[in-house]
Amino acid sequence: MKMQRNLLAVAVSATLAFASTARAGVDEIEMLRAQIEALNKRLDQLEKQTLQAEQKAAAAEAKVQMVSNSAGSMERVVTSGNNKVRVSVSGQVNRALLWADDGESSNVYHVDNDASSTRMRVIGEADVSDEMTVGAALEVQFESNSTANVNQLDDTGVGDDHFTQRRLEVYFDHKRYGKLWLGQGWTASEDTSEVDLSGTDLAGYSSTADMAGGILFRDAGGALTGTAVGDVFANFDGRGRADRLRYDTPSFGGFSVAVSAIEGDAWDTALRYSGKFGAAKVAGALAYSEPDSSTVDGQVNGSVSILFDNGVNLTLAAGERDLASGSEDPSFYYGKLGYQTRLNSAGMTSFSIDYHSSDDVALVGDEATSYGLQAVQKIDAWATEGYVGWRTYELDRTGGDLQDVDALIAGARVKF
Repeated sequence: MKMQRNLLAVAVSATLAFASTARAGVDEIEMLRAQIEALNKRLDQLEKQTLQAEQKAAAAEAKVQMVSNSAGSMERVVTSGNNKVRVSVSGQVNRALLWADDGESSNVYHVDNDASSTRMRVIGEADVSDEMTVGAALEVQFESNSTANVNQLDDTGVGDDHFTQRRLEVYFDHKRYGKLWLGQGWTASEDTSEVDLSGTDLAGYSSTADMAGGILFRDAGGALTGTAVGDVFANFDGRGRADRLRYDTPSFGGFSVAVSAIEGDAWDTALRYSGKFGAAKVAGALAYSEPDSSTVDGQVNGSVSILFDNGVNLTLAAGERDLASGSEDPSFYYGKLGYQTRLNSAGMTSFSIDYHSSDDVALVGDEATSYGLQAVQKIDAWATEGYVGWRTYELDRTGGDLQDVDALIAGARVKF
C-alpha cells in the first residue's frame, strides 16, 4: 500500500512538472509570436520609408540635373513620357525700358528687347548610338511691346503680343557624318552677319534697328513720316528662320559648311569658322542665299569677330543684296570695338562702341547711319545679364530732310 502511494505521488509530481513545462513553453511561444509581429510591422515601415526616399531622390534628380544647350543657355531636365528620350526645358525673359527722342518729343516704353526676345523651348533627344543623336525642338517666343514695333503712335506694339513660332523641327546629329535638320528653324545662312564675341550684343550688334526699330522719323517741319528706323537699317542676315531641309558638315580644323533647301524654292549656304590663334579667339561666317523672288537675284553677307586674351575685341560685318531690276543694290557695313574684363566676382563686364551704315535699303539714295555705346554686366550666380545701350539713328534721303532719332535702352535678361 505504501508503495502504491509512492508511485501515485511520483505520477502526480511528474504530471504537475509536465504541465508546468508545457505552460512555460506556451508562454514563450506567445512571446516569440508577439516579437515576430512587431518585427514584421517594423519591416513594413522601413520598406515604405525606403520607397518614399527613392521616389524623392528620383524627383530631386530630375529637378536639379542641368545640361547646357547649343545656344549657351541652361536647360532643366524633366521626366519624359517616353523613357528612351531625355527632355529638357529652358528659356529666358528679357525686359527693358526704352527711351526714344525723335527730335520733337520723347517717350518711355516698356518693352521686350527684340535683340533677344522672351522665349521658351523644349528639347527632346535620344542617343541611337555612341555617335548618333536624334532630337526634336519646340521653341516659341512671346514679345509684349517689342522694340521692333512700339512707336509714337502705338506704345504697346499692338499685333505682336502673342506666341509666335521659332523652331518646330527634328534633327539627326552624327559625330562623323554631320547634322541633318528638318522643319522650321535656322537656315544655313542665319546669324552669319551676327558673329560677335564682344559680350555686348544684348545692348547692340549688327542688327542695330532691333533697339528701336518701330520709331518713326520726323521731317524738318516736325511731322511724323511713314518711315521707321527698321525700314532703313538692315544687316542682311541670311534667310533667317524658315521651313527647310538643312545639312551641316562636321567641323574640320575649325571650319564647317552648311546648306539648306528652303520652302518656296529658295536656298542658301554658309561657311563658318571658330578657332584660336595665339592670344586671340577668332570666329567668322560667310554666306550666300538666293530667295524665291523676282526682284532679288541673290545676297552675300558675312561677319568676323576677334577677341584677344587681354579683353580687347573687334567685330566687322558687311553684306549686299543683288536686285534683279539693275537699280542700286542695297548694302551695309558694320564695325564694333570692345573691351571685356572681370571688374568684380559677379561676372564679366563688357563695353563697346559701334558704327553702322546702310545704303538704299528702303529707297534708292537713302543713306542711313547709326552709332552707339553699349555696356553689359553678367551676374553668373543669378543667370542674369544687365545691360544699357545708347544709339543715334540718322537718315539722309533725297528730297527730304529728316530729324535724327536718339534711343536709350536699359534692361535685364534672365535665363532659366
